[in-house]
Amino acid sequence: MNNPWLEIPAQDYEGHMSDPNVGQLQVLNQLFGDVIKAYLPPSLAVLGCTTGNGFEHLSPAITKRVIGVDINPDYLSILNQRYSETIPELTLIQDDFTSSTFHIEPVSMIYGALVFEYVDVEKAISRIADCLEPAGMLIAALQQPSEDSPPVSHTKYGSLSKLESIMELVDSESFEKVCREHQLLPIESQIIPFLHGKSLYVGYYRRE
Repeated sequence: MNNPWLEIPAQDYEGHMSDPNVGQLQVLNQLFGDVIKAYLPPSLAVLGCTTGNGFEHLSPAITKRVIGVDINPDYLSILNQRYSETIPELTLIQDDFTSSTFHIEPVSMIYGALVFEYVDVEKAISRIADCLEPAGMLIAALQQPSEDSPPVSHTKYGSLSKLESIMELVDSESFEKVCREHQLLPIESQIIPFLHGKSLYVGYYRRE
């Protein structure tokens, strides 16, 4: 069975995420920009990078190596078209980052927003720990449950409903426990509100 992410056109994804009733693309763009500005990572891997939302905040003079990882090759193709000239050291990898064969040369920061809801968290953190430099940072953004809205908001972009079969919200305390087991220690966290009672937990972890 195909992963539903392979069946969602890029225009549907971007349209859904930026829909006035969702507004998540804009919030995630600002979060990514804030993280990059605060930490100035020399090297960075973005998990579930899709079409590169927020990549305009990257400066090759500061972040000299950038890796984008996504399972959808069409998303990566669009990202490459948009940013290959402005980010010279851009490497794009089509893969499932929870796979036992997944590996990248260690980086100083790994960033993943709204991706852990679709993967095995234990496997994901295990792979991430192997791909971080000592004292490297993991920034993880997790959607929190809402009493007012379903996990996948309903918009005119019907293809996004395919995600309902695989999306599973991740408890932030359970996520932190797994991180600690892999020597990724929490240093701070924040809650960012979304529309319609939704919110985003952002955890900042440093590898021992």
